[in-house]
Amino acid sequence: MEARVVERPFGPFERMLALRYLGAKREHGGLAFISIVSVIGITLGVWALILTMSIMNGFRLELISKIVGFEPHIYLDTSGLPQPQVDGMMEDLLRRPGVVAVEPIIEDTALASAHGRSEGVQVRGVRPKDLRANQLIHDGMAKLKKDGGDVGSLDSFGESGPLSPDIVVGEQFAQAMGLYVGDKIQLTQPNGSQTIAGMAPRTRVFTVSAIFNVGNERYDRYSIFLPIESAKNFFGVDDGYPILGIRIDHPDNAEAMTTQLATAGLPIIGNWITRNSTYVTALIVERNVMRLILFIVVIITALNIITGILMLVKNKARDIAILRTIGATRSGVVRVFLMTGSFLGMAGVLTGLMLGVLCSIYIAPIQHTLEGILHVQLFPKDIYQLDALPAHLQWSEVAWVTISAFVVTLVMSIIPALWAARLDPVDALRFQ
Repeated sequence: MEARVVERPFGPFERMLALRYLGAKREHGGLAFISIVSVIGITLGVWALILTMSIMNGFRLELISKIVGFEPHIYLDTSGLPQPQVDGMMEDLLRRPGVVAVEPIIEDTALASAHGRSEGVQVRGVRPKDLRANQLIHDGMAKLKKDGGDVGSLDSFGESGPLSPDIVVGEQFAQAMGLYVGDKIQLTQPNGSQTIAGMAPRTRVFTVSAIFNVGNERYDRYSIFLPIESAKNFFGVDDGYPILGIRIDHPDNAEAMTTQLATAGLPIIGNWITRNSTYVTALIVERNVMRLILFIVVIITALNIITGILMLVKNKARDIAILRTIGATRSGVVRVFLMTGSFLGMAGVLTGLMLGVLCSIYIAPIQHTLEGILHVQLFPKDIYQLDALPAHLQWSEVAWVTISAFVVTLVMSIIPALWAARLDPVDALRFQ
């Protein structure tokens, strides 16, 4: 009957033994200090893995939110199509589920000159109502205005028709060119009208009517806006619109929507993912590499469990021999020490999980508290254009980290548990 109690897998008797070994004092053959260090190491590893991945997800979302907020999500090629056909296509697209807005666009490059300085820029011709409806630009201008800057206004943008002198520029471009609201800027486009002497460049002077800042150098430094009718006049577009930009309710579904539109026979140019593939791919690779590096750290810290349990097995050799003589099997001994190592790993993983989640949720107050104590800017606002470190918890990723770390500690506990089961009771009791 007693042997049956001992043999019950993971039963009360085996759990009682595992917990007693965990609670035993060092002088009574309990766990060594190195096991406590291993728990701390696992805690720090899981904490660092969750916090780092959350911060990287936050940066990724910040970067992508700038892209999908500034640009349309899907692009159609409508060059050469007559205006009525383009208008009909826009109406059909707006009736599709998931489509939020359809924006005609003229996109080309030009040389901008002001105050003796010149720089190449990407010129975007947009409808004034589309630019005013862009929440990212609206919020960026409001933030600049709150900080005391003269950012102008979009209220009268493009009201003068095809000869409108209005132009909207980014803050970094304005600083590089020494521009303020109301200043003049000259745009030169090389592909002008054909003359006897060859292609004559188009040159026109515009007036800065507003300055925006979206927190992305690519847009704040190299993108400027013209009213679409003014852009058509400047670039010599006679009829229709060369590009239609589509905004959808869920930008992550851009690939699926692109496939649907292509199947319907629409002339697809691409989407925000293909146009920004370098950024997206770099973010994915960086996240995967960082995850691998930090997971290796967790494995290294979990290796200490092997040493701690081996020392426990050595100290408890007499107890193991007595258990074997009263009916405990090798598998029972394996389970006892497997649970001992698992309890250690679980303590480290759960503590690291709690710390990682709490630090990710309260990253901004923690950062500001540390900056107040150290009197140092840990995350300069003027460089990163953010008030605090961005952090975004993905619970699926947190679950993956937690389960993987626990499995690692479980595997590390098997090795000393098997060694304990191989002890010969006769040899262990011979000198007792």
